[in-house]
Amino acid sequence: MVMNNKNEELQNYLKDYWEHRLKHNPTFATYIGDHRYDDALEDLSEESITAQAGYYRDLLSKTEEIDTNLLTPENKLNYHIFINTLHNYILMYGYKTHYIPMDQMSGPHIDFPQLIEFHPFTTRKDFENYIARLNAFPHLIEQVIENLQKGIQQKITAFKKNMELAAVQVETFTTFSTEDNPLFSPVLKMKEEFSTQDKEELTASIKEAISSHVTPAYMKLYQYLSNEYIKHCREKEGIWALPDGIDMYRFFSRYHTTTDLLPEEIHEIGKNEVERIGSEIRKLMQKIGFSGGIRGFADYVKEKKELYPKNGQEILDGYRAILSQMDKRLPDFFRRLPKAQYDLKEIEKYREQSAPAAYYYPPPRDFSRPGYFYANTYRPEQRPGFIMEALSYHEAVPGHHLQIAIMQELEDLPDFRKYEGSTAFIEGWALYAEKLAGEMGFYQDDFSEYGRQNFEIWRAVRLVVDTGLHYYKWSREEAIKYCRENSGEEDHEIEVEVDRYIAMPGQALAYKIGELKILELREKAKKVLGSRFDIKEFHDRLLEHGALPLNILETVMNIWVKG
Repeated sequence: MVMNNKNEELQNYLKDYWEHRLKHNPTFATYIGDHRYDDALEDLSEESITAQAGYYRDLLSKTEEIDTNLLTPENKLNYHIFINTLHNYILMYGYKTHYIPMDQMSGPHIDFPQLIEFHPFTTRKDFENYIARLNAFPHLIEQVIENLQKGIQQKITAFKKNMELAAVQVETFTTFSTEDNPLFSPVLKMKEEFSTQDKEELTASIKEAISSHVTPAYMKLYQYLSNEYIKHCREKEGIWALPDGIDMYRFFSRYHTTTDLLPEEIHEIGKNEVERIGSEIRKLMQKIGFSGGIRGFADYVKEKKELYPKNGQEILDGYRAILSQMDKRLPDFFRRLPKAQYDLKEIEKYREQSAPAAYYYPPPRDFSRPGYFYANTYRPEQRPGFIMEALSYHEAVPGHHLQIAIMQELEDLPDFRKYEGSTAFIEGWALYAEKLAGEMGFYQDDFSEYGRQNFEIWRAVRLVVDTGLHYYKWSREEAIKYCRENSGEEDHEIEVEVDRYIAMPGQALAYKIGELKILELREKAKKVLGSRFDIKEFHDRLLEHGALPLNILETVMNIWVKG
Protein backbone atom coordinates (compact mmCIF):
# COMPACT_ATOMS: atom_id res chain seq x y z
CA MET A 1 0.00 0.00 0.00
CA VAL A 2 2.83 2.36 0.90
CA MET A 3 4.53 1.46 -2.39
CA ASN A 4 1.47 2.52 -4.36
CA ASN A 5 1.16 5.75 -2.37
CA LYS A 6 4.72 6.86 -3.07
CA ASN A 7 4.53 5.98 -6.76
CA GLU A 8 1.21 7.74 -7.01
CA GLU A 9 2.59 10.77 -5.16
CA LEU A 10 5.46 11.08 -7.64
CA GLN A 11 3.13 10.67 -10.61
CA ASN A 12 0.92 13.45 -9.22
CA TYR A 13 3.94 15.76 -8.94
CA LEU A 14 4.93 14.95 -12.53
CA LYS A 15 1.41 15.72 -13.78
CA ASP A 16 1.21 18.92 -11.75
CA TYR A 17 4.58 20.03 -13.12
CA TRP A 18 3.51 19.35 -16.69
CA GLU A 19 0.24 21.24 -16.27
CA HIS A 20 2.24 24.16 -14.89
CA ARG A 21 4.65 24.04 -17.85
CA LEU A 22 1.86 24.09 -20.43
CA LYS A 23 -0.11 26.83 -18.68
CA HIS A 24 2.97 29.07 -18.54
CA ASN A 25 4.11 28.15 -22.06
CA PRO A 26 0.86 28.30 -24.06
CA THR A 27 2.46 28.45 -27.51
CA PHE A 28 4.52 25.35 -26.64
CA ALA A 29 1.25 23.69 -25.56
CA THR A 30 -0.24 24.49 -28.97
CA TYR A 31 2.93 23.26 -30.65
CA ILE A 32 2.67 19.79 -29.07
CA GLY A 33 -1.06 19.62 -29.78
CA ASP A 34 -2.64 20.70 -26.47
CA HIS A 35 -5.16 23.37 -27.48
CA ARG A 36 -6.48 24.54 -24.09
CA TYR A 37 -4.39 27.73 -24.21
CA ASP A 38 -4.65 28.58 -27.89
CA ASP A 39 -5.74 32.18 -27.16
CA ALA A 40 -2.79 33.01 -24.88
CA LEU A 41 0.87 33.98 -25.10
CA GLU A 42 3.67 33.57 -22.55
CA ASP A 43 3.93 35.88 -19.54
CA LEU A 44 7.58 36.99 -19.60
CA SER A 45 7.25 39.46 -16.74
CA GLU A 46 9.73 39.37 -13.86
CA GLU A 47 6.84 38.59 -11.48
CA SER A 48 5.74 35.55 -13.49
CA ILE A 49 9.27 34.18 -13.93
CA THR A 50 10.03 34.65 -10.20
CA ALA A 51 6.77 32.89 -9.28
CA GLN A 52 7.66 29.98 -11.58
CA ALA A 53 11.08 29.63 -9.91
CA GLY A 54 9.31 29.58 -6.53
CA TYR A 55 6.99 26.84 -7.78
CA TYR A 56 9.98 24.75 -8.91
CA ARG A 57 11.71 25.18 -5.54
CA ASP A 58 8.59 24.09 -3.68
CA LEU A 59 8.04 21.10 -5.97
CA LEU A 60 11.70 20.08 -5.67
CA SER A 61 11.48 20.18 -1.88
CA LYS A 62 8.35 17.98 -1.86
CA THR A 63 9.74 15.52 -4.41
CA GLU A 64 13.03 15.08 -2.54
CA GLU A 65 11.07 13.88 0.51
CA ILE A 66 9.96 10.75 -1.40
CA ASP A 67 11.82 7.59 -0.35
CA THR A 68 13.16 6.24 -3.65
CA ASN A 69 13.39 2.71 -2.14
CA LEU A 70 9.59 2.62 -2.34
CA LEU A 71 9.47 3.44 -6.06
CA THR A 72 9.23 1.07 -9.01
CA PRO A 73 12.32 0.94 -11.28
CA GLU A 74 10.60 3.12 -13.90
CA ASN A 75 9.55 5.67 -11.29
CA LYS A 76 13.09 5.76 -9.88
CA LEU A 77 14.16 6.77 -13.37
CA ASN A 78 11.40 9.41 -13.47
CA TYR A 79 12.45 10.65 -10.04
CA HIS A 80 16.11 11.20 -10.90
CA ILE A 81 15.35 12.89 -14.23
CA PHE A 82 12.70 15.08 -12.59
CA ILE A 83 14.95 16.18 -9.72
CA ASN A 84 17.64 17.09 -12.23
CA THR A 85 15.13 19.03 -14.38
CA LEU A 86 13.90 21.12 -11.43
CA HIS A 87 17.45 21.84 -10.25
CA ASN A 88 18.32 23.15 -13.72
CA TYR A 89 15.33 25.51 -13.87
CA ILE A 90 16.17 26.93 -10.46
CA LEU A 91 19.83 27.47 -11.41
CA MET A 92 18.82 29.06 -14.72
CA TYR A 93 16.63 31.54 -12.86
CA GLY A 94 19.51 32.32 -10.51
CA TYR A 95 21.67 33.35 -13.48
CA LYS A 96 18.90 35.72 -14.68
CA THR A 97 18.96 34.35 -18.22
CA HIS A 98 15.50 35.88 -18.75
CA TYR A 99 17.20 39.29 -18.99
CA ILE A 100 18.37 38.25 -22.47
CA PRO A 101 14.97 37.07 -23.81
CA MET A 102 15.93 37.32 -27.48
CA ASP A 103 18.76 37.13 -29.99
CA GLN A 104 19.06 36.15 -33.64
CA MET A 105 18.38 32.48 -32.82
CA SER A 106 15.28 32.74 -30.65
CA GLY A 107 12.82 35.11 -29.03
CA PRO A 108 9.25 36.31 -29.59
CA HIS A 109 10.22 38.33 -32.67
CA ILE A 110 10.97 35.13 -34.66
CA ASP A 111 9.12 32.53 -32.57
CA PHE A 112 5.76 34.32 -32.77
CA PRO A 113 5.45 34.24 -36.60
CA GLN A 114 6.05 30.48 -36.51
CA LEU A 115 2.62 30.13 -34.87
CA ILE A 116 1.18 29.94 -38.38
CA GLU A 117 2.92 26.55 -38.77
CA PHE A 118 1.22 24.82 -35.83
CA HIS A 119 -1.75 26.89 -34.59
CA PRO A 120 -4.96 25.18 -35.85
CA PHE A 121 -7.09 27.01 -38.43
CA THR A 122 -10.05 24.67 -38.79
CA THR A 123 -12.92 26.44 -36.99
CA ARG A 124 -14.05 30.01 -36.36
CA LYS A 125 -12.93 29.55 -32.74
CA ASP A 126 -9.40 28.66 -33.97
CA PHE A 127 -9.25 31.95 -35.85
CA GLU A 128 -10.63 33.89 -32.89
CA ASN A 129 -7.91 32.35 -30.67
CA TYR A 130 -5.31 33.34 -33.25
CA ILE A 131 -6.64 36.91 -33.37
CA ALA A 132 -6.47 37.05 -29.55
CA ARG A 133 -2.81 36.11 -29.80
CA LEU A 134 -2.14 38.77 -32.44
CA ASN A 135 -3.74 41.35 -30.18
CA ALA A 136 -1.71 40.15 -27.17
CA PHE A 137 1.60 40.45 -29.01
CA PRO A 138 2.28 44.12 -28.04
CA HIS A 139 2.06 43.21 -24.33
CA LEU A 140 4.61 40.42 -24.88
CA ILE A 141 6.96 42.87 -26.60
CA GLU A 142 6.55 45.31 -23.70
CA GLN A 143 7.74 42.54 -21.36
CA VAL A 144 10.70 41.75 -23.63
CA ILE A 145 11.74 45.40 -23.55
CA GLU A 146 11.33 45.55 -19.75
CA ASN A 147 13.57 42.48 -19.33
CA LEU A 148 16.19 43.87 -21.69
CA GLN A 149 16.12 47.12 -19.73
CA LYS A 150 16.59 45.29 -16.41
CA GLY A 151 19.46 43.40 -18.03
CA ILE A 152 21.15 46.71 -18.83
CA GLN A 153 20.82 47.79 -15.20
CA GLN A 154 22.38 44.53 -13.95
CA LYS A 155 24.98 44.34 -16.75
CA ILE A 156 23.44 41.14 -18.15
CA THR A 157 23.28 41.97 -21.85
CA ALA A 158 23.58 40.22 -25.18
CA PHE A 159 26.63 40.41 -27.43
CA LYS A 160 26.33 43.44 -29.71
CA LYS A 161 26.69 41.61 -33.04
CA ASN A 162 23.94 39.14 -32.09
CA MET A 163 21.51 41.92 -31.33
CA GLU A 164 22.36 43.72 -34.55
CA LEU A 165 21.35 40.55 -36.39
CA ALA A 166 18.17 40.29 -34.30
CA ALA A 167 17.34 43.95 -35.03
CA VAL A 168 17.49 43.20 -38.77
CA GLN A 169 15.02 40.34 -38.25
CA VAL A 170 12.70 42.66 -36.30
CA GLU A 171 12.97 45.38 -38.94
CA THR A 172 11.80 42.93 -41.61
CA PHE A 173 8.41 42.75 -39.87
CA THR A 174 8.07 46.52 -39.94
CA THR A 175 8.35 46.60 -43.73
CA PHE A 176 5.57 44.19 -44.73
CA SER A 177 2.26 45.50 -45.95
CA THR A 178 -0.53 43.92 -43.92
CA GLU A 179 -1.42 41.37 -46.60
CA ASP A 180 2.23 40.48 -47.28
CA ASN A 181 2.92 39.81 -43.60
CA PRO A 182 3.38 36.04 -43.02
CA LEU A 183 0.97 36.38 -40.09
CA PHE A 184 -1.80 37.25 -42.57
CA SER A 185 -1.37 33.96 -44.46
CA PRO A 186 -3.85 31.94 -42.31
CA VAL A 187 -6.61 33.92 -44.05
CA LEU A 188 -5.70 31.94 -47.16
CA LYS A 189 -6.24 28.68 -45.23
CA MET A 190 -9.94 29.35 -44.60
CA LYS A 191 -11.91 26.33 -45.72
CA GLU A 192 -14.89 26.47 -48.03
CA GLU A 193 -17.22 25.61 -45.14
CA PHE A 194 -16.73 29.11 -43.71
CA SER A 195 -19.63 31.40 -44.55
CA THR A 196 -18.99 34.57 -46.53
CA GLN A 197 -19.76 36.60 -43.41
CA ASP A 198 -17.28 34.60 -41.29
CA LYS A 199 -14.58 35.01 -43.92
CA GLU A 200 -15.13 38.76 -44.15
CA GLU A 201 -15.28 39.29 -40.37
CA LEU A 202 -12.23 37.15 -39.59
CA THR A 203 -10.19 38.63 -42.44
CA ALA A 204 -11.03 42.16 -41.26
CA SER A 205 -10.11 41.27 -37.66
CA ILE A 206 -6.76 39.76 -38.67
CA LYS A 207 -5.97 42.79 -40.84
CA GLU A 208 -6.84 45.11 -37.97
CA ALA A 209 -4.78 43.09 -35.46
CA ILE A 210 -1.71 43.12 -37.70
CA SER A 211 -1.89 46.76 -38.75
CA SER A 212 -2.91 48.18 -35.34
CA HIS A 213 -1.09 45.84 -32.94
CA VAL A 214 1.52 43.52 -34.44
CA THR A 215 3.33 45.87 -36.83
CA PRO A 216 3.46 48.79 -34.32
CA ALA A 217 4.86 46.34 -31.70
CA TYR A 218 7.62 45.30 -34.10
CA MET A 219 8.28 48.97 -34.82
CA LYS A 220 8.53 49.75 -31.11
CA LEU A 221 10.92 46.84 -30.53
CA TYR A 222 13.06 47.79 -33.52
CA GLN A 223 13.36 51.40 -32.36
CA TYR A 224 14.25 50.29 -28.82
CA LEU A 225 16.91 47.85 -30.02
CA SER A 226 18.52 50.15 -32.58
CA ASN A 227 18.27 53.41 -30.62
CA GLU A 228 18.80 52.22 -27.06
CA TYR A 229 19.65 48.58 -26.31
CA ILE A 230 22.46 48.03 -28.79
CA LYS A 231 24.38 50.95 -27.21
CA HIS A 232 24.51 48.95 -23.96
CA CYS A 233 25.25 45.50 -25.42
CA ARG A 234 28.40 43.78 -24.28
CA GLU A 235 31.42 44.07 -26.56
CA LYS A 236 32.89 40.73 -25.47
CA GLU A 237 31.56 37.60 -27.12
CA GLY A 238 31.67 35.07 -24.28
CA ILE A 239 29.38 34.88 -21.27
CA TRP A 240 32.52 34.92 -19.14
CA ALA A 241 32.10 38.72 -19.46
CA LEU A 242 28.77 38.63 -17.57
CA PRO A 243 28.50 38.65 -13.75
CA ASP A 244 29.33 35.08 -12.58
CA GLY A 245 29.92 34.29 -16.26
CA ILE A 246 32.51 31.53 -15.77
CA ASP A 247 30.26 29.74 -13.26
CA MET A 248 27.36 30.22 -15.65
CA TYR A 249 29.30 28.56 -18.44
CA ARG A 250 30.26 25.63 -16.24
CA PHE A 251 26.55 25.21 -15.54
CA PHE A 252 25.65 25.39 -19.24
CA SER A 253 28.35 22.80 -20.01
CA ARG A 254 26.78 20.37 -17.56
CA TYR A 255 23.24 21.31 -18.58
CA HIS A 256 23.75 20.69 -22.30
CA THR A 257 26.02 17.64 -22.09
CA THR A 258 24.26 16.04 -19.05
CA THR A 259 27.71 15.00 -17.85
CA ASP A 260 30.16 16.27 -15.24
CA LEU A 261 32.76 17.11 -17.88
CA LEU A 262 34.55 20.39 -17.23
CA PRO A 263 35.01 23.00 -19.99
CA GLU A 264 38.76 22.26 -19.95
CA GLU A 265 38.11 18.53 -20.55
CA ILE A 266 35.62 19.24 -23.33
CA HIS A 267 38.10 21.58 -25.00
CA GLU A 268 40.73 18.78 -25.05
CA ILE A 269 38.24 16.16 -26.29
CA GLY A 270 37.39 18.56 -29.11
CA LYS A 271 41.01 19.08 -30.11
CA ASN A 272 41.66 15.30 -30.12
CA GLU A 273 38.58 14.64 -32.23
CA VAL A 274 39.55 17.40 -34.68
CA GLU A 275 42.92 15.67 -35.11
CA ARG A 276 41.41 12.19 -35.53
CA ILE A 277 38.70 13.19 -38.02
CA GLY A 278 41.13 15.47 -39.87
CA SER A 279 43.31 12.43 -40.48
CA GLU A 280 40.30 10.56 -41.97
CA ILE A 281 39.50 13.51 -44.22
CA ARG A 282 43.08 13.65 -45.48
CA LYS A 283 42.90 9.94 -46.42
CA LEU A 284 39.71 10.59 -48.39
CA MET A 285 41.29 13.61 -50.10
CA GLN A 286 44.18 11.42 -51.25
CA LYS A 287 41.68 8.86 -52.59
CA ILE A 288 39.99 11.63 -54.59
CA GLY A 289 43.41 12.74 -55.83
CA PHE A 290 43.97 15.97 -53.90
CA SER A 291 47.24 16.56 -52.05
CA GLY A 292 46.69 19.90 -50.23
CA GLY A 293 45.20 20.72 -46.82
CA ILE A 294 41.60 20.60 -45.59
CA ARG A 295 40.92 24.27 -46.35
CA GLY A 296 42.60 23.92 -49.73
CA PHE A 297 40.34 20.96 -50.50
CA ALA A 298 37.29 23.00 -49.50
CA ASP A 299 38.38 25.68 -52.00
CA TYR A 300 39.00 22.98 -54.65
CA VAL A 301 35.50 21.56 -54.09
CA LYS A 302 34.03 25.06 -54.28
CA GLU A 303 35.25 25.37 -57.85
CA LYS A 304 33.42 22.19 -58.87
CA LYS A 305 30.14 23.90 -59.75
CA GLU A 306 28.50 20.59 -60.65
CA LEU A 307 28.49 19.75 -56.91
CA TYR A 308 26.29 22.76 -56.10
CA PRO A 309 22.54 23.10 -56.76
CA LYS A 310 21.35 25.71 -59.24
CA ASN A 311 18.18 26.65 -57.37
CA GLY A 312 16.09 26.02 -54.28
CA GLN A 313 13.84 23.47 -55.96
CA GLU A 314 16.85 21.31 -56.79
CA ILE A 315 17.72 21.26 -53.07
CA LEU A 316 14.22 20.19 -52.06
CA ASP A 317 14.02 17.51 -54.77
CA GLY A 318 17.44 16.19 -53.74
CA TYR A 319 16.41 15.78 -50.11
CA ARG A 320 13.24 13.92 -51.10
CA ALA A 321 15.18 11.47 -53.27
CA ILE A 322 17.75 10.77 -50.52
CA LEU A 323 15.13 10.17 -47.83
CA SER A 324 13.06 7.93 -50.07
CA GLN A 325 16.05 5.55 -50.29
CA MET A 326 16.70 5.68 -46.54
CA ASP A 327 13.05 4.92 -45.69
CA LYS A 328 13.36 1.60 -47.53
CA ARG A 329 16.47 0.60 -45.56
CA LEU A 330 15.32 1.41 -42.01
CA PRO A 331 13.69 -1.98 -41.19
CA ASP A 332 17.09 -3.67 -41.56
CA PHE A 333 18.47 -1.72 -38.59
CA PHE A 334 15.37 -0.93 -36.48
CA ARG A 335 12.58 -3.13 -35.15
CA ARG A 336 10.52 -0.23 -33.89
CA LEU A 337 9.80 2.58 -36.34
CA PRO A 338 7.64 5.65 -35.67
CA LYS A 339 4.02 5.70 -36.76
CA ALA A 340 4.20 9.46 -37.31
CA GLN A 341 5.02 10.67 -40.81
CA TYR A 342 7.49 13.42 -41.72
CA ASP A 343 7.56 15.96 -44.54
CA LEU A 344 9.95 18.49 -46.05
CA LYS A 345 9.46 22.26 -45.73
CA GLU A 346 11.38 25.27 -47.00
CA ILE A 347 12.61 27.72 -44.32
CA GLU A 348 10.66 30.98 -44.63
CA LYS A 349 12.22 33.94 -46.44
CA TYR A 350 11.97 36.24 -43.40
CA ARG A 351 14.43 34.14 -41.38
CA GLU A 352 16.42 32.12 -43.90
CA GLN A 353 19.50 34.37 -43.80
CA SER A 354 20.28 33.69 -40.11
CA ALA A 355 18.84 30.16 -40.03
CA PRO A 356 20.93 26.97 -40.14
CA ALA A 357 21.13 24.77 -43.24
CA ALA A 358 18.35 22.53 -41.90
CA TYR A 359 16.49 21.57 -38.72
CA TYR A 360 13.60 19.42 -37.50
CA TYR A 361 10.15 20.24 -36.07
CA PRO A 362 8.41 17.30 -34.32
CA PRO A 363 4.74 16.36 -34.90
CA PRO A 364 2.13 17.27 -32.24
CA ARG A 365 0.95 14.56 -29.89
CA ASP A 366 -2.26 13.92 -31.83
CA PHE A 367 -0.17 13.53 -35.02
CA SER A 368 -2.57 15.86 -36.83
CA ARG A 369 0.41 17.06 -38.86
CA PRO A 370 3.69 15.35 -39.72
CA GLY A 371 7.10 16.17 -38.35
CA TYR A 372 8.84 18.76 -40.54
CA PHE A 373 12.36 18.62 -41.91
CA TYR A 374 13.03 22.31 -42.64
CA ALA A 375 15.57 22.97 -45.40
CA ASN A 376 17.30 26.29 -46.09
CA THR A 377 17.34 27.29 -49.77
CA TYR A 378 18.92 30.73 -49.26
CA ARG A 379 21.79 31.25 -51.73
CA PRO A 380 21.43 27.74 -53.22
CA GLU A 381 24.58 28.16 -55.31
CA GLN A 382 26.56 28.30 -52.04
CA ARG A 383 24.94 25.18 -50.53
CA PRO A 384 26.97 22.11 -51.49
CA GLY A 385 24.90 19.18 -52.71
CA PHE A 386 27.34 16.73 -51.12
CA ILE A 387 26.20 17.65 -47.57
CA MET A 388 22.59 16.78 -48.30
CA GLU A 389 22.89 13.09 -47.44
CA ALA A 390 24.33 13.71 -43.96
CA LEU A 391 21.82 16.50 -43.30
CA SER A 392 18.91 14.27 -44.32
CA TYR A 393 19.99 11.44 -42.04
CA HIS A 394 20.58 13.87 -39.16
CA GLU A 395 17.34 15.85 -39.34
CA ALA A 396 14.84 13.23 -40.54
CA VAL A 397 15.64 9.49 -40.55
CA PRO A 398 17.30 7.73 -38.88
CA GLY A 399 18.01 10.95 -36.94
CA HIS A 400 15.66 13.40 -35.28
CA HIS A 401 12.34 12.29 -36.71
CA LEU A 402 12.85 8.62 -35.95
CA GLN A 403 14.07 9.23 -32.39
CA ILE A 404 11.71 12.05 -31.37
CA ALA A 405 8.57 10.54 -32.93
CA ILE A 406 9.28 7.19 -31.22
CA MET A 407 9.79 9.08 -27.93
CA GLN A 408 6.41 10.79 -28.31
CA GLU A 409 4.74 7.44 -29.01
CA LEU A 410 6.03 5.75 -25.81
CA GLU A 411 2.77 5.31 -23.91
CA ASP A 412 4.22 4.69 -20.44
CA LEU A 413 6.46 7.75 -20.50
CA PRO A 414 5.28 10.79 -18.47
CA ASP A 415 4.66 13.83 -20.65
CA PHE A 416 7.66 15.77 -19.40
CA ARG A 417 9.91 13.02 -20.74
CA LYS A 418 8.05 12.82 -24.06
CA TYR A 419 8.45 16.49 -24.85
CA GLU A 420 11.49 17.63 -22.85
CA GLY A 421 14.59 15.54 -23.35
CA SER A 422 18.36 15.73 -23.03
CA THR A 423 19.88 17.78 -25.87
CA ALA A 424 22.99 15.61 -25.65
CA PHE A 425 20.93 12.48 -26.32
CA ILE A 426 18.78 14.07 -29.04
CA GLU A 427 21.66 15.69 -30.92
CA GLY A 428 24.09 12.90 -30.10
CA TRP A 429 21.64 10.42 -31.64
CA ALA A 430 21.29 12.55 -34.78
CA LEU A 431 25.07 12.74 -35.21
CA TYR A 432 25.29 8.98 -34.56
CA ALA A 433 22.61 8.56 -37.26
CA GLU A 434 24.88 10.31 -39.77
CA LYS A 435 27.63 7.77 -39.08
CA LEU A 436 25.19 4.84 -38.94
CA ALA A 437 24.00 5.68 -42.46
CA GLY A 438 27.47 4.79 -43.71
CA GLU A 439 27.15 1.34 -42.11
CA MET A 440 23.76 1.05 -43.82
CA GLY A 441 25.40 1.40 -47.22
CA PHE A 442 24.95 5.09 -47.96
CA TYR A 443 27.54 7.77 -48.93
CA GLN A 444 28.55 5.75 -52.00
CA ASP A 445 29.83 8.97 -53.55
CA ASP A 446 33.23 10.09 -52.19
CA PHE A 447 32.10 13.70 -52.02
CA SER A 448 29.04 12.75 -49.95
CA GLU A 449 31.34 10.88 -47.57
CA TYR A 450 33.48 14.01 -47.44
CA GLY A 451 30.30 15.95 -46.59
CA ARG A 452 29.64 13.57 -43.68
CA GLN A 453 33.21 13.78 -42.42
CA ASN A 454 33.19 17.55 -42.72
CA PHE A 455 30.02 17.61 -40.58
CA GLU A 456 31.68 15.34 -38.04
CA ILE A 457 34.80 17.47 -37.77
CA TRP A 458 32.52 20.50 -37.49
CA ARG A 459 30.90 19.00 -34.38
CA ALA A 460 34.38 18.46 -32.94
CA VAL A 461 35.40 22.01 -33.87
CA ARG A 462 32.35 23.19 -31.93
CA LEU A 463 33.72 21.71 -28.71
CA VAL A 464 36.88 23.75 -29.12
CA VAL A 465 35.19 26.95 -30.30
CA ASP A 466 32.32 27.02 -27.79
CA THR A 467 34.66 26.51 -24.84
CA GLY A 468 37.10 28.90 -26.51
CA LEU A 469 34.52 31.69 -26.74
CA HIS A 470 32.86 31.31 -23.36
CA TYR A 471 35.64 29.93 -21.15
CA TYR A 472 38.98 30.81 -22.72
CA LYS A 473 37.85 34.30 -23.80
CA TRP A 474 38.32 33.91 -27.56
CA SER A 475 37.11 36.68 -29.86
CA ARG A 476 34.61 36.10 -32.68
CA GLU A 477 37.50 36.48 -35.14
CA GLU A 478 39.59 33.83 -33.36
CA ALA A 479 36.63 31.45 -33.40
CA ILE A 480 36.01 32.03 -37.13
CA LYS A 481 39.73 31.53 -37.85
CA TYR A 482 39.83 28.20 -35.99
CA CYS A 483 36.72 27.03 -37.89
CA ARG A 484 38.22 27.99 -41.26
CA GLU A 485 41.53 26.24 -40.50
CA ASN A 486 39.95 22.99 -39.39
CA SER A 487 36.86 22.51 -41.52
CA GLY A 488 35.61 22.90 -45.05
CA GLU A 489 32.50 24.89 -44.13
CA GLU A 490 31.50 27.86 -46.30
CA ASP A 491 32.43 31.28 -44.89
CA HIS A 492 28.78 32.34 -44.60
CA GLU A 493 27.92 29.15 -42.66
CA ILE A 494 30.93 29.62 -40.36
CA GLU A 495 29.87 33.14 -39.42
CA VAL A 496 26.24 32.11 -38.85
CA GLU A 497 27.37 29.18 -36.70
CA VAL A 498 29.86 31.16 -34.61
CA ASP A 499 27.20 33.80 -33.97
CA ARG A 500 24.89 30.98 -32.90
CA TYR A 501 27.44 29.63 -30.38
CA ILE A 502 27.83 33.11 -28.94
CA ALA A 503 24.05 33.35 -28.52
CA MET A 504 23.56 29.82 -27.11
CA PRO A 505 26.44 29.05 -24.71
CA GLY A 506 27.11 25.34 -24.31
CA GLN A 507 24.38 24.09 -26.66
CA ALA A 508 26.92 23.21 -29.36
CA LEU A 509 28.70 20.87 -26.93
CA ALA A 510 25.79 18.44 -26.88
CA TYR A 511 26.24 16.90 -30.33
CA LYS A 512 29.71 15.39 -30.22
CA ILE A 513 29.61 14.54 -26.52
CA GLY A 514 26.31 12.71 -27.07
CA GLU A 515 27.53 10.84 -30.13
CA LEU A 516 30.75 9.75 -28.41
CA LYS A 517 28.74 8.35 -25.48
CA ILE A 518 26.37 6.39 -27.77
CA LEU A 519 29.31 4.93 -29.71
CA GLU A 520 31.05 4.05 -26.44
CA LEU A 521 27.92 2.28 -25.17
CA ARG A 522 27.57 0.37 -28.45
CA GLU A 523 31.19 -0.82 -28.34
CA LYS A 524 30.72 -1.90 -24.74
CA ALA A 525 27.55 -3.85 -25.64
CA LYS A 526 29.35 -5.53 -28.57
CA LYS A 527 32.25 -6.53 -26.34
CA VAL A 528 30.07 -7.95 -23.55
CA LEU A 529 27.40 -9.62 -25.72
CA GLY A 530 29.71 -10.87 -28.46
CA SER A 531 27.77 -12.97 -30.99
CA ARG A 532 24.51 -12.16 -29.14
CA PHE A 533 24.82 -8.47 -30.05
CA ASP A 534 21.97 -7.38 -32.34
CA ILE A 535 22.02 -3.83 -33.77
CA LYS A 536 18.20 -3.71 -33.90
CA GLU A 537 17.99 -4.71 -30.24
CA PHE A 538 20.64 -2.13 -29.30
CA HIS A 539 18.71 0.63 -31.05
CA ASP A 540 15.43 -0.42 -29.45
CA ARG A 541 16.98 -0.43 -25.97
CA LEU A 542 18.67 2.91 -26.58
CA LEU A 543 15.44 4.60 -27.72
CA GLU A 544 12.86 2.96 -25.46
CA HIS A 545 13.24 5.42 -22.53
CA GLY A 546 13.16 8.66 -24.51
CA ALA A 547 15.99 11.21 -24.52
CA LEU A 548 17.74 10.31 -21.27
CA PRO A 549 20.52 12.41 -19.74
CA LEU A 550 23.81 10.74 -20.72
CA ASN A 551 24.80 9.91 -17.14
CA ILE A 552 21.47 8.09 -16.63
CA LEU A 553 21.55 6.52 -20.11
CA GLU A 554 24.86 4.85 -19.27
CA THR A 555 23.39 3.28 -16.13
CA VAL A 556 20.30 2.03 -17.98
CA MET A 557 22.29 0.53 -20.87
CA ASN A 558 24.76 -1.14 -18.48
CA ILE A 559 21.84 -2.86 -16.72
CA TRP A 560 20.55 -4.12 -20.09
CA VAL A 561 23.96 -5.42 -21.19
CA LYS A 562 24.49 -7.28 -17.91
CA GLY A 563 21.03 -8.82 -18.36
